[in-house]
Amino acid sequence: MSSSIVHFAYASVILYVLAAWSMLRSVSRPRYSALAWVSAALALLAHCIGLMHSLRAYGPWMLDLRAATSLLGWTLGMLGCVVGTERRSRVLASILLLSAGVGAAFTGGSPHFNLIEPGSWEMTAHVLLSMGAAALLFAAAVTAILLLVLDRQLRSRRLANLPGSLPPIDQLETILFRLIGAGFALLTLALLTGFVFVTNLFAQHLVHKTVLSVIAWILFAVLLAGRARFGWRGRTAVRWTLFGFALLVLAYFGSKFVLETVLGRHWG
Repeated sequence: MSSSIVHFAYASVILYVLAAWSMLRSVSRPRYSALAWVSAALALLAHCIGLMHSLRAYGPWMLDLRAATSLLGWTLGMLGCVVGTERRSRVLASILLLSAGVGAAFTGGSPHFNLIEPGSWEMTAHVLLSMGAAALLFAAAVTAILLLVLDRQLRSRRLANLPGSLPPIDQLETILFRLIGAGFALLTLALLTGFVFVTNLFAQHLVHKTVLSVIAWILFAVLLAGRARFGWRGRTAVRWTLFGFALLVLAYFGSKFVLETVLGRHWG
């Protein structure tokens, strides 16, 4: 990893942590808002520059497991800024920004694999759609966990311990299904582009990735249909969301780990 990439990676991690902290503080103390937005913008800029240098350092858009994690982190940072525009959603925004910092820590590193299929604009579009879907559904999973925490405190009647910085449960559920709906739309496009542009699935060892992704798509489709038809909410929505996201993690990052670390190969 070149020294410039290291510097940008370290700077973005520090700035993301600062942005997450100040974003959280700004819920009750608005004077921290300016610090939150400035540090978030600088973090995204530093992360973007480091990631671009990293992607191009070893060939055209070499998106290995580390780079994919970093790209997901940058997408989470962008999403955190969008979510943070609503003050009552800034707890979720701070978690997303902190997660972006974790992703930024993976920026750079030399790939150790043989390239199966060279990069192309079609594969780039497929990867970007996949990262967008993953970021939105990651945010949905975080929202589901927050819902679970609030639900448990309500069931135990510890109303005084409910975090005042969190939105009401009804509003959190609305945010959850908006994130799932947007993530489902991008996941649908990602799967369609994958079926169209990815060739030789068996030769590239991508069958299990495709199968897991399709199962996750079906789970989210059923969840959205259940919400619209039967008003599914609460723990039912939480369980389906977390299970669907876990399948996506296995499908993409699990597949890349096995393909690159065990088989020493890489696609796209």
